[in-house]
Amino acid sequence: MRVSIINIANKMPQWVVSACDEYLKRINHGKYSCQIIEIKADKNANKSAIENMALEAKKIEDAIARDSFVIALDERGKMYDSVQFASFLERSALSVPALCFIIGGADGIHPDLRAKAHARISLSTMVFPHALVRVIILEQIYRAISILEHHPYHRE
Repeated sequence: MRVSIINIANKMPQWVVSACDEYLKRINHGKYSCQIIEIKADKNANKSAIENMALEAKKIEDAIARDSFVIALDERGKMYDSVQFASFLERSALSVPALCFIIGGADGIHPDLRAKAHARISLSTMVFPHALVRVIILEQIYRAISILEHHPYHRE
């Protein structure tokens, strides 16, 4: 399973970098690979939020591998518990060679890009800063892998 996480971001705090490095180290083994693709946020003061989001969406689309199943992380998306999320990833990975998660910037994901995504997933009905979302989705991907491999990390 190949996974990429495209994140609109500027400089991440060190605690985010450390947490992400730890989960990437745990995920990247055997049949699993995961990478983070950072795209610089567009914050042009002369443009509206939707115009900046459109510029970011274009950069995101350019970074998505052609063979990817695209998943937008959005608070209005479908919610899964960890076991359901593992099953969702497993089913998705059976039909495509790569999964791509999109984390929007401060203003979110442009509506047109969100509509093009193959799936929309919500991590919570609450809104989180995109730096924290990066850590949460990496942890959940690692947890899903541990569930699929019957590793004791996840307990029920």
